[in-house]
Amino acid sequence: MALTSTRFDNAVSAKVLHDANMTNTAQLNIVDGSGTLFSCKIANSNNAAVYVKFVFGYSFAVGSAPPDLILSCPANSTYEYEIPGGISFDALSVCATENATPTDNTTPSVSGNEAIAVTIVTG
Repeated sequence: MALTSTRFDNAVSAKVLHDANMTNTAQLNIVDGSGTLFSCKIANSNNAAVYVKFVFGYSFAVGSAPPDLILSCPANSTYEYEIPGGISFDALSVCATENATPTDNTTPSVSGNEAIAVTIVTG
């Protein structure tokens, strides 16, 4: 499933981005420019740990350069990372991999009903 974006212009200056099945394919500039990363929720129904990798820039070749931020989630778990004050970025690019190594580009080993669901809140 592709990344979806919801903006709440009239209520708050936040954008919620959700991918119901994130893979190792880099999703580039997901907020269409600069902003602040406030939180990331990873729901991992996979039977192995997963690592969500962020690059605070417009381009991201998975496996060729280390990301700016790596968040982990163990097998069959849901983790939510809150970032007090947030992390500023010029652009936000993201993917998920099977291993923690910064230059790893292994696809998470999901099968059947397993998925890597990721929800990101930016401002």
